[in-house]
Amino acid sequence: MAYFNYVTHWPADWWGRRAFSAAWWKIYADDPRWSPPHIAAWNFLVCGGAAYHRRVTARLLYMEALPRRARAPGAFPSQPAIAGAVFEEPVAAAIVLCEPSAQGTLYLSMLHCVNDEETLDRLLEAALEYGAEMNCTRLVGPVDIVPGWNDGALINCFHLSPPLHTPYNPPYLADLLGARMTSSYQTVLLHLPVNAPPEPDDGPATLRPASPAELTGALSPLLAAALAPHSGTTPLTADAAELLVRWISFHPTAGWIALIEKEPVGCIYVQPDLASLLQRFHGGRPLWLRPFLPLTRRWRTPRGRLLFGGVDPARRRRGVGRQLLRQALRFAAAAGWRTLVCGPFVASSPAVTCLQRAGAQIEQRYELFELDG
Repeated sequence: MAYFNYVTHWPADWWGRRAFSAAWWKIYADDPRWSPPHIAAWNFLVCGGAAYHRRVTARLLYMEALPRRARAPGAFPSQPAIAGAVFEEPVAAAIVLCEPSAQGTLYLSMLHCVNDEETLDRLLEAALEYGAEMNCTRLVGPVDIVPGWNDGALINCFHLSPPLHTPYNPPYLADLLGARMTSSYQTVLLHLPVNAPPEPDDGPATLRPASPAELTGALSPLLAAALAPHSGTTPLTADAAELLVRWISFHPTAGWIALIEKEPVGCIYVQPDLASLLQRFHGGRPLWLRPFLPLTRRWRTPRGRLLFGGVDPARRRRGVGRQLLRQALRFAAAAGWRTLVCGPFVASSPAVTCLQRAGAQIEQRYELFELDG
């Protein structure tokens, strides 16, 4: 499908944010594999202007265009070739982030795009023009709600439904990005079978339950340690960590802290994979389905998500990570999960080696791209 009559929007008010949200959803709404996010989380945290977004001068960007069809035989050259469309339709949408601490790096967050090279080119050009005003000449994407977590475009396993909080895009997107940008690095998603619950072991640490909110306080160094080996993007800042924690906390989350001599040395966080349920309820976007969203907090699913886990670099190779993983597997078995989906992680990271030793298999792969303006 080709397009013409492009219109670029940089919404800044409430009505504009609402139009951006509708356009972003519509681009992938007909894709049977796409699992939309929780509507309340999306509108409140992504489109509502979080503190992180204000600091990085985030701008909502979406484009509309008219689809063009092949001209009918015998038609006059001046006759418009419009594919039954009367109004422009959404063709691309993203949130443009300019991170001051990243030395002039611009990020494309939450990217959605139709299968058209010109559309992507126009989106990248618009983003780079804005970046030039902010002295940002390097463009990196696609990233998730914050850079450094769930970065990249899916490049395989398109027949599998994406787990909760993992990137998803149609097969064409990585090809479009690869033709215009340079590959930066790849990450992998691992699927760990949950068998009989492992017996508690006498590890080097004492474990206690922890809430996600603790990741923005005393445990923030552990969150940074958990994400740092799996990203080549900007190190996680305090406001980005706060936004990330609020994003995942819209779904039930369980976590544990490892303590040695009362000092936190490691953590791990898991939650049920509710992607299929959100897909069934269309993320709660239709008003008549929205009352059913609270049911997702009590829904039993066959699959769980290991969101992230980390150990203080000074305490690694002492069995703390293994002890935390066994605790997560015990919780997964008690919850009735048959699989624990872990990552994405950089393929060469120690986490992948540890998980593979525990029986995990690599499934989905993702690729991050960059472009120097």
